[in-house]
Amino acid sequence: MSLKHFVTHQISKEPKDPGATLAWSEHEADLEQDRVAHFYTQTASQLKAVMTQRSGKRYGVFHPEITQVRAQIQDWQADRQSFIALTRRIGKQFANALDNTDMAIDGYLAFFMEQLADSDRLYIFHLRLKSSVSVNADMTLSETRYLDFSHTGFGVMLNLTDWQADDDSKYLTFSFGRGDKPLQNLFAECIGFTDTLNTAEETEAFLEIVDEFSHTLPPEDSFEYKAKVVDYCMEQDMRGEPVVFDELADYMATQVKAEPAKAFSHYIVEKQKERQQKAPQGLTPEQLAAQGADQKVVAEAIKTELIPDRKKLRGFIRYSGKNKDISLSFSASMLEKQEIIFDQSSGELRICKVPESLLKQLKS
Repeated sequence: MSLKHFVTHQISKEPKDPGATLAWSEHEADLEQDRVAHFYTQTASQLKAVMTQRSGKRYGVFHPEITQVRAQIQDWQADRQSFIALTRRIGKQFANALDNTDMAIDGYLAFFMEQLADSDRLYIFHLRLKSSVSVNADMTLSETRYLDFSHTGFGVMLNLTDWQADDDSKYLTFSFGRGDKPLQNLFAECIGFTDTLNTAEETEAFLEIVDEFSHTLPPEDSFEYKAKVVDYCMEQDMRGEPVVFDELADYMATQVKAEPAKAFSHYIVEKQKERQQKAPQGLTPEQLAAQGADQKVVAEAIKTELIPDRKKLRGFIRYSGKNKDISLSFSASMLEKQEIIFDQSSGELRICKVPESLLKQLKS
């Protein structure tokens, strides 16, 4: 079984309360009992899926000057404290951070650890409950409460293997739930999370390369090529996997003629070299690491893969916008085909091909 630990603690605080209330679990989940382990394994799997499918994620490391949580995890890893003691201390630190704020929280903090073939991972999630009605054995109705996975709060994943090896600039993943941004930022600050990747900026730079390359293709192939690149990147992101440029080129070779795919791979490599030449003193990633350069600087120089930003991907092949009076969304190919014309000087948009359903409404 990959799941090795699972603990939940209840946490609550009203906006006017001076401090949060934390109700600790007395014991870890007994994962040796199959009847019990099934529920915990299922819950862990569901929470991991929530994290993977979210577009709102940040990637980073522990801040070098915020050491409390990092030190607690190191103590657990060195067997100087138990897993449940670790979770209690992290929960208590978060509760203390909520003191004397007007923030509110309700639900549970779930901690679990899994061992995979290539890495050990520690997860922390804010769980919320939902009320419903159940039918009892005597056919009467009563209220019941259950975990509302669709409204899971923040989630954190620490890749323990990468962190201990000190060879990754994104061993922490922070996943944002709906709303409660101040609360989620407070937890990020509490554990010492600091960003090392700007996924929106990286994706934008990558898409510029894709766009430049698409202009070297025949006009009839240009948009299709861009759309297939975006589809691949979106699928990788939905699976929680990065876009490795070599693998992307191999995939594109199965979708389009081999030569364009091969040329695209070469194009990406050349752009990487240009980026490396802009690094301090024109050093390679390996040389930068050997000189003790900051992890972010090393990561910027490598760029053999991309963690895409889903919003940027969507905007690359589709334009959309709305205000209180109008909502517009259309494929970027319509601009290229002159079915929609944009006048930059006046800011006007002319629709030459109106959707049939809209046309009927207008005529009536």
